Amino acid sequence: MKIYAHRGFSHKYPEATRAAYQGAIGVGADGFECDVRLTKDGIAVCFHDRDTKRIAGVKKRVASLTLEELKAITEVMTLEELLEFAKLNDKKVLIETKHPVLSGGKIEKRVIELGKQYKFTAMSFSLFAVLRLKRELDDVAFVIAHRWRLFYIPTEKVAIDVELLESSRWARRILRNHEVLVWTVNEKKYIPKLNGWKVSGVITDRPDLPFRLS
Repeated sequence: MKIYAHRGFSHKYPEATRAAYQGAIGVGADGFECDVRLTKDGIAVCFHDRDTKRIAGVKKRVASLTLEELKAITEVMTLEELLEFAKLNDKKVLIETKHPVLSGGKIEKRVIELGKQYKFTAMSFSLFAVLRLKRELDDVAFVIAHRWRLFYIPTEKVAIDVELLESSRWARRILRNHEVLVWTVNEKKYIPKLNGWKVSGVITDRPDLPFRLS
């Protein structure tokens, strides 16, 4: 079972920053998770929210800012910087493209371009985004937060909400022939169950939790 640091070691450090990803290395995480959006000048950045209010205290849409303008407001890594950092440290990467966005499928195009240089798993809640990614990339996962999403699963690999997986025996049965990642696992109570569910990876804000002892 692989341990993926959700936006880095985000329980301890500012999320999706170099410090958070470096902190994840320090506690032995196998890989990183990041959410990506496009800036106004078309740069893929590691940023979860649509705007900067929660992170920076100033409400600006990420899509309306250039990379330089965004960096003037808050600390941010480009996706390429994260991928290079992961490569240098021999870490896996999960990349989630955010939707809906005004730029439509442009974020997937940029991720696909980077797939020519780097290895990673690309994923999204958006079915259309997943289908775009699948046309060009081999390693793609569908992100599932609701039971109805389980009626059509277009990928062999899925990332599913840990509460849904725990509460639904039907979900566990549907996914038994899939490679399963679970998110966001931040409580010790889930650890004994992970091996029983035969998950391949756990996405967590707390990569310091004793997952390897489960």
